[in-house]
Amino acid sequence: MVESVVASVVDKALEAVLRKVGEGRKLSTEDLVVLMLGLFQELRSEVVDVRKEVADVRSEITEVRKEIADLRNDMNKRFDDANKRIDETNKRIDALYDLMGRNYEALNNRINALNDALSRKIEETNKRIDNLYDLLGKIYEALIKGTTTQGQ
Repeated sequence: MVESVVASVVDKALEAVLRKVGEGRKLSTEDLVVLMLGLFQELRSEVVDVRKEVADVRSEITEVRKEIADLRNDMNKRFDDANKRIDETNKRIDALYDLMGRNYEALNNRINALNDALSRKIEETNKRIDNLYDLLGKIYEALIKGTTTQGQ
């Protein structure tokens, strides 16, 4: 309230001084003080405006910082979620790799068992063929001896 009364008084005195300046009259020391008070009043008003703008900028900076923090938290959450999905995928890949290893080993064992069985059958067949050749050789010898004995 006091400020508005002082401002009003300074404004009226300033108007009177400006009329003197307009008329080209010489200014007294009091007139110069009134001009200085008017200048200070104007500067004070501008300082108040600048302080208000600074406060607004600080408020905006605080809001931007909060938004940045929210975005950072959101990005961190997304990275954490992505890392969890990657870890789960890696676990599934490891499980599939282990399963493939076991299946490969089982298949390899079956192939080895079949190979062993085939080898045994081939050996048995070869022995039978050898026995047949031996038998055919004996039959052939018997036929040749029988033919030569009959021919004499």
